[in-house]
Amino acid sequence: MEPRPALPHDGLMHDNAAPPWFHPAFRLITGGREWSWADIMARAATLPSGALCAHGHDLVHLAASLVGAWRQAVPLALLRGGLPPPDLGDVRGRVLLLETSGTTGTPKRIIRPFDAILGGIDIPRGGNAARWLLAYDACGFAGLQVLLTAMAGGGTLLAAPDTEAAALVRLAAQEQATHISATPSFWRLLLLSSTTPPLARITLGGEAVDQPLLDALAARFPGVPIRCIYASTELGRLFSVADGREGFPASWLSNSPGGYSFRIENDTLHVLWDGRWQDTGDLVEVSGDRVLFRGRNDMVVNVGGSKVNPVLAERRILRLPAVIDALVYGIPNPITGAILAADIVAPTWTGTDTWRVLVAQAVADLPTPARPRRLRLLETLPLSAGGKKRALAEEA
Repeated sequence: MEPRPALPHDGLMHDNAAPPWFHPAFRLITGGREWSWADIMARAATLPSGALCAHGHDLVHLAASLVGAWRQAVPLALLRGGLPPPDLGDVRGRVLLLETSGTTGTPKRIIRPFDAILGGIDIPRGGNAARWLLAYDACGFAGLQVLLTAMAGGGTLLAAPDTEAAALVRLAAQEQATHISATPSFWRLLLLSSTTPPLARITLGGEAVDQPLLDALAARFPGVPIRCIYASTELGRLFSVADGREGFPASWLSNSPGGYSFRIENDTLHVLWDGRWQDTGDLVEVSGDRVLFRGRNDMVVNVGGSKVNPVLAERRILRLPAVIDALVYGIPNPITGAILAADIVAPTWTGTDTWRVLVAQAVADLPTPARPRRLRLLETLPLSAGGKKRALAEEA
């Protein structure tokens, strides 16, 4: 195999040398064509000098821009459409400008050192044989991690930007994906599929993971390692859990393995970052020897003056045997201001109303405002570009 190019002693790239982290075995399969390491390098050679911008619709350009920005030691802005292109005149050095998704608030732009992003890459053993499915927006933090992992490990990246999740599930089977990093919502959709890709590693992130899903994946893919990654655009990758249980060990609150310190304050997880305690916005609770995620604090709904966490009902519905996926969220109500609604994917329930009784029983122990009042059965839940489930547009 061709050796990796060496980095000159001054730390800068010269002529048309490739970055030291870019493996020559890398392949990108997208748009019905395969692109090689040499193709990416050739595209990088045509980029203008100075700060660069790229988006995830053209993955060849994005990969080339990563190479070009590294070689020139200039900023690269990754655009997702939530914010206007930035003015890069005052930004210097080898940095990446990332946009948050805006799923739980107004999108914002984060500046991260390129080296720090690369430092979080975990290349699996035999990485150049891995066939990665890109199930995230390539310009988001999670998607960028997948892209860089494939580029640095010499694997093959299977991608179809702007394609709905169901089509990506089919692509995974057709192209024999061995490594998939995706949200729990994506994995639930894959479990609905009758085809099974030859997976060697399963990674979940982007949403809270529940035990029934972990158990279902372990049953469908026996012996395949399953990892849950906790990360954010703002803080990067903080830790991963691979013991097959939801949440993370409560002992990590006093002694975490990743070098970060955590604590719980006002029911939210805080992390010590750059000498300050940062509120992650993730609601958590200690249950026995685990810390369990309970959604986001900005997803709490005010129902008639009561603050309600929709995840409480969602978790109970997900535990029902026939349920593949569910989303509980708030909708406007003229009397209480808002009520909870539940969209549920349970194919065997179609054609009968007895499922409503099962849902009512599942949430009966919750306070009245925390019980969903409007219930709908859907074939699938809509997913955002980042793979997170979202509510179907409200009917008039």
